[in-house]
Amino acid sequence: MKLSVVIPTYNRKDSLLITLNGLTQQTFPAEDFEVIVISDGSTDGTDELLASYAKTSPYTLRAITQSNAGPSRARNRGIQEAHFDVVVFIDDDVEPSPGFLAVHASHHFKNDRIAVLGPLSPDPEMSTQEPAWIAWEHAKLQDIYNMFKPGGEWYGAPAAPFHFYSGNASVRTEWLRAVNGFDEYYTRQEDVELAVRLERECGMKFEFDFAANGIHRPHRTFESWLRIPKAYGSFDASRIEAGLLNWSDIEANINKRNPATRFLSWLCRVCPFVLPAIVGTLKQCAVTLYRLGTRSPALAALSALYNVCYVSAATKALPAAK
Repeated sequence: MKLSVVIPTYNRKDSLLITLNGLTQQTFPAEDFEVIVISDGSTDGTDELLASYAKTSPYTLRAITQSNAGPSRARNRGIQEAHFDVVVFIDDDVEPSPGFLAVHASHHFKNDRIAVLGPLSPDPEMSTQEPAWIAWEHAKLQDIYNMFKPGGEWYGAPAAPFHFYSGNASVRTEWLRAVNGFDEYYTRQEDVELAVRLERECGMKFEFDFAANGIHRPHRTFESWLRIPKAYGSFDASRIEAGLLNWSDIEANINKRNPATRFLSWLCRVCPFVLPAIVGTLKQCAVTLYRLGTRSPALAALSALYNVCYVSAATKALPAAK
C-alpha cells in the first residue's frame, strides 16, 4: 500500500517547513508515499521553498500552485493529483509524529471502507506563549479526545462523522473521488460535510487512533478565531434548511451550557445589536484573565463568546429560529 499525503498551504512557509521535515522522519518507507503540497496563492516564498526542498527530499514531493481559492479546492486538487491508494490529509501547522503515516496505513490494510482520524496535540513548549483563544482551541480538542480514553463516553466505540477533521485524517482515494471530494461551497465544517457523505454513500466507518499523533501549532488572530463560530452557525443553518439538522438540536445543545451563556445567547437572538458590545467585553475579560494566569475563567469567557457568536450567526442565517 502506498500513500498520497495532501497538504494545502497559504502563506505559512515556516510552519510548512516543520511539517515537511516531520515527514522525513517517518518510519513508513519514503518510497511508499508521495507528498502533494498545494500552494493556494501563497506570496511569502512558499513556492520557492517547495522547489528547493523537492531537490533533496527523501520522499517524492510534488508542488502545485493555484490562485487563492481556499482549502477545500486545494484539497480537492490534491485528491485529483494523488497517485496512490490512500490520501492522508495533514495541515501545514501540524508536525507528524514518526509513526504517523505507518499508523494511518495500518488501518487501511485491514479495512478499505474506513476513515482514520488522529489527534492534534498541543506543543507543551508553546503553552506559555500562545494567546488565550489558541489555548481554548487546544482545551476543547483535548476534551473531545478524553471521550475516547478509558472511562470516556466514546471509549471503545467507533468515531462519528462529526469527529472528522482534515488536519489529521486519511481515506482511500477511490472513495474520496466517488463522492467528488469536498464541497467547495463550505468554508468551515467542509470536512464534516464530506464525512457525512462518505458514511451515507460509501458505507464509511470512522476510527480514532491516538498513535497517529500530530503536534498542532496554530497561528491565528482573534479576528480569525472569531470567524469560526460564525461560519459554523451559518453552516448549521444551511443544514437545517436542507433537512439534515433540526433547530431543536441546537437549542438542546445551548441548554447544556451554563446559565450565563444561555442568557447571553438568548439576548443576542432577541437583541442582535448588543452583540458587538458582548464580544468586546468577553474578549477583554478572557485576555486579561489569561494574562493574570487564571486560565479556567479565561477559557470559560471564550466558550461563552464562541457560543454567542455561533447562535447569533445561525439565527441570522435562519430568521425563523428567532
